[in-house]
Amino acid sequence: MTVRAADRAKALGVEQALEGLRQELESAPRLGVLLGPPRTDGTEVRKTRIEPRNDLPGLAVAYVYTPSPPPPTIAIVAVTPDDGTVAE
Repeated sequence: MTVRAADRAKALGVEQALEGLRQELESAPRLGVLLGPPRTDGTEVRKTRIEPRNDLPGLAVAYVYTPSPPPPTIAIVAVTPDDGTVAE
């Protein structure tokens, strides 16, 4: 997780939820939607969502998946509140 994403998670009070997502991404690194084309080195930028529950707001989370050099690496780079509505 980048420092900026960690700071944002702390400000939103969602560190535990983000840690849970980070652990899930370790076993399933291609969750969510691919944002743009993958690079020739296999690096992908993806976005996923943490659904709202109890006192946790919905969150949009962007992360980067880098398959090489081994082992593959995932870095959560952005965390934003997501109310689930689509702007028109």
